[in-house]
Amino acid sequence: MSEERKVGENFDEKTAGDIFDKLKNVEGKIKPKKGDSKLKKIADLMNEAKYLEGKGKLSEAADLYKQVIFTLPDSQKAYDALAKIYQKQGDVASEKDILMKAIGSCRDNAEFKKRLNEIN
Repeated sequence: MSEERKVGENFDEKTAGDIFDKLKNVEGKIKPKKGDSKLKKIADLMNEAKYLEGKGKLSEAADLYKQVIFTLPDSQKAYDALAKIYQKQGDVASEKDILMKAIGSCRDNAEFKKRLNEIN
């Protein structure tokens, strides 16, 4: 090798840091960055759903909560809000169904179990 290679010549610190963060995150050791586009999308969907629910547009709000659940299957807030919408609409079958899905998907599911037992 006639030319000496300089240390760090082909090293991009930002890219390496991003890769390192992603690898650590796979192991669940760090939280995703707040600016993460997926998290922002979920937060935006939740906010829009709450707004629509407040305006009485329950079906539209329910659709947005379903999108949140599809993207983040263990979202207790989305399951809770969707179950409450079904309750407001008097749709007991859908309320039971979403509560059962919440019990299967969420780690902290005692409240969902309690609500399901109250319906039955």
